Amino acid sequence: MKIAIIAGTSDATELIKNISEKHEITAFVATDYGKEILKNCNININIGRLSKQDFLKKLVNFDCIIDASHPFAEQVTEIVKSVCEELNINYLRLIREKINYNYNNIIIADSKQKACVILSKMTGNILFTTGVKSLNFYENHVKNFSDRAWVRILNTQESRKIAENSKANIIFSLPPFTEQALFSIIQKYNINILVSKDSGEKGGLIQKINIAKKCNIPVILIKRPEETGLQLQEILEYLN
Repeated sequence: MKIAIIAGTSDATELIKNISEKHEITAFVATDYGKEILKNCNININIGRLSKQDFLKKLVNFDCIIDASHPFAEQVTEIVKSVCEELNINYLRLIREKINYNYNNIIIADSKQKACVILSKMTGNILFTTGVKSLNFYENHVKNFSDRAWVRILNTQESRKIAENSKANIIFSLPPFTEQALFSIIQKYNINILVSKDSGEKGGLIQKINIAKKCNIPVILIKRPEETGLQLQEILEYLN
């Protein structure tokens, strides 16, 4: 089959490695970093952020679309689903398994707005591991942000451009994000609160929680959007 995969995540990379020898694959990634993590895969790669009209043009000749975008990339998912409906192309959503985290100092926030309310009532330095796209929002809504916020961001050209005018203390780095590296950041900057999205095991959340427990600091965990779809093995079985 001719399959398009909305990629840029570790989930997508794992899927591609499992099916690239059996099907003709085109991966759609938003950034150069998305391309970089697929450099050892023998596939076609389309780079750049696409509108609905762009997707309508580029997806028209595919047999199947697999959406393996990030769990919090809701806008991309809605666009791709809509395009597949209009083009009458089979759409599959690859979802991450939800995990119960064994830590009693996790505070669930239903949204980033709720997270800001919670953080503004707390004291101490904050480490955000929520990505560069939400940086501006937190900067404008968290009390004393510039004095108490540290933000870990991907060290890419795009991220640096987005963050260039931020007042946050920014830590640029690239995966793999090890527990030791996170522990060092928390110790060095006297971090009292860790903020993360509920991005699952693939998003490195287990490592974050392990270190939060070790350092005895709370985790503000932003709830993952509700969605339906198939896990990796189920998609492989479906394709077979």
